[in-house]
Amino acid sequence: MDCRLVRDHLDAYVDAELEPTPVIEFERHLDSCSECRNELALARLVQRSVRELPVEAASQALKQRIGRALDELSAQQGGAAGRGNWHGLLAAAATLLLVVGAAVKSDSGKPGAPAQADLAPVGLLGDVVARHMDQLPAEIAADRPEKVTSWFRGKVAFRVRSVEFTEPQVHFVGARVSHVGDRQAANLYYSVGDSRLTSVVFQPPPSLQRVLNDDRLVARVRIGRRVVTYRNVHGYTVPILEHDGIAYAFTGDLDQRKLLQLVASARLP
Repeated sequence: MDCRLVRDHLDAYVDAELEPTPVIEFERHLDSCSECRNELALARLVQRSVRELPVEAASQALKQRIGRALDELSAQQGGAAGRGNWHGLLAAAATLLLVVGAAVKSDSGKPGAPAQADLAPVGLLGDVVARHMDQLPAEIAADRPEKVTSWFRGKVAFRVRSVEFTEPQVHFVGARVSHVGDRQAANLYYSVGDSRLTSVVFQPPPSLQRVLNDDRLVARVRIGRRVVTYRNVHGYTVPILEHDGIAYAFTGDLDQRKLLQLVASARLP
């Protein structure tokens, strides 16, 4: 896979819209190509900024202010910055985000301005799907999930509890340190017959907690004694459990009914 093909599909990769096989080829290329890793960093920066912008159309005044900011950045960078000058591109993008963020905040405070929709939580769940699709090797392989609690100690800034299932077909495979958005995370990997199950553990931002409490944005199902909250993202079902202020988000190569049943039976000792 060459650089041009990778860069043409970076947005799809960042949005977790690639099929598993291309993802493997992508990451092999990224491991060996620093220029494409730099392009990926820029794409992720832009994606995070877009998530946090209002869904509604910006006012004409805001569009003009953003246009002026772009013109100023272009002049500061000496016109269109080349791909080799990725430090300049990142600096320009970060500056523009500050300008846009200030403009949005200013406009949203005016009477009659539309409320800002917080899309970042949905993006975090998209990252959960991406971590499942990454298919990166485990950093620790163990036959018992309780071993991960001590292994993650000192590697992430929160306690990672082991996730256990009553279903005998579920087997713990391993774990690795990861991330969702700009947050530390722990990936826990399981096999379920011929399918894979991933649990991504992280400290949820308040905005995600608000989403999980909003029945317009998530679905809920009662299975036994547990109510499972979930949302469909990029064609995957992502159930979320919370325990002691930590989010445990799941997804896998399973049908929705089976996945929700497994999550309903999950134990966090």
